[in-house]
Amino acid sequence: MTTPLSTLLVSGADARSFLQGQLSADVDALTPAHAMLAACNSAQGRVQAVLWLVERSDGIALVLPASMTERIATRLRKYVLRSKVKIEESTAAVDLVEPGAYREREWRLAGIRAGLPQVYPQTYETFVAQMLNLDLLGGIDFEKGCYTGQEIIARTHFRGAIKRRMFRFECAGEPPVPGTRVLAGEQHAGDVVDAAGGELLAVINLAQQDVELAVEGGVRLKKLPLPYSV
Repeated sequence: MTTPLSTLLVSGADARSFLQGQLSADVDALTPAHAMLAACNSAQGRVQAVLWLVERSDGIALVLPASMTERIATRLRKYVLRSKVKIEESTAAVDLVEPGAYREREWRLAGIRAGLPQVYPQTYETFVAQMLNLDLLGGIDFEKGCYTGQEIIARTHFRGAIKRRMFRFECAGEPPVPGTRVLAGEQHAGDVVDAAGGELLAVINLAQQDVELAVEGGVRLKKLPLPYSV
């Protein structure tokens, strides 16, 4: 099975400082021993990609869906300016867990069960980082310096203005595509983040998280627990 993940390699003398100014995590704390979760955001604080960072001998690898690599590479290159940074798609595989895990069929369902969000072309710039629970997952550092989108993300955090969060649900039938609307009756209650194997993650208005919900088209949802508190 072809992996749906791909890798961008950011290399050069300024690679770490460049990414520190672009991503929500504290890239200065990245070590070869541990992968790091981060978001790449618009200036308006909307998530453009969810990334796993892996430090390698030849640079810092950004692991993300293959459908997003070209778009994110183009977006990052716009900010390079005079920095000594090279951004290219890497052909070398990066395993975040045991070798081969991301080539197994259940990789996407495992991510859903772990409550790990992802962004695809259908949901590009749809969510603020906290809506995807990235603050609860360690993907945002609120003590680091400025980065693209930081002002909105920090303001949302310090003002406690989160009105939507990501939750996990059981869903019968074919998995809805990311971006599919979730309804409470006829009201728009949220949007699907990811779906596989009869389960999905969706960002839902907090005021409607416990009412009867269905994806657009009529399939009802049953709320399931996440492995962390929301």
